[in-house]
Amino acid sequence: MIADLSLNDVSTLLMALFTCVITVANILLWLATRRTIKLQVISNYSLNHQSIVNGHRDLFLGLLHQPGIFKQFAIANKLDPEKWELQIISSFFINHAFIHYLNFTNGTLDKAYLEGFKRDAQELLALPTIQTHWQAARLGYSAAFRTFVEEELMPTVSDTSISTSPPSPAKS
Repeated sequence: MIADLSLNDVSTLLMALFTCVITVANILLWLATRRTIKLQVISNYSLNHQSIVNGHRDLFLGLLHQPGIFKQFAIANKLDPEKWELQIISSFFINHAFIHYLNFTNGTLDKAYLEGFKRDAQELLALPTIQTHWQAARLGYSAAFRTFVEEELMPTVSDTSISTSPPSPAKS
C-alpha cells in the first residue's frame, strides 16, 4: 500500500501530519501562555496588596522612629500615645498575616510554608493587644480572611481549656 503512493501523496500526508503537530503545539503554547498570564495577574494582585501594607508599615515605622513627632501627632489627635503605639504594632502583625494569606490564596505561597507561618502567627495573635486590635479592625478585612484568622490563627476558648495532662482514673 505504501509502495502505491506517489510522491504527491507522500508530500500531502507529510503536510497533513506536520499541520496536526503544529496545531497541537500551538494549542499547548496557547494554554501555557494563558496559565502564565493568570499567574502573573495573581502575582501582581498579591504584590499590590503587599505594596499597600508595606507603605502603611513604612509610614508607621517612620512615626515610631521619631518619638517627638509621634507623640505630637498622637496628642494633636487626642490619642493616648502608648495605646496608639500598641495598636500600630498589633496592626503590623495582622497585616503580615494578611499578606501571607493573600499569597497563599493566590497560589504564590506554598502550603508547607503557610503551615509554618500559621504556627508562628498563632503565638502572636494570642497576645491580648493583638486580639483587642483585631476586634476593632476585623471588619476592614474580607470575610474569608476574618474566617482564616478566627478559625485557624486565633486560639479559641475551648482550645485553651483543654488539659494536656492525662485523664484522671474513673471513680467507681
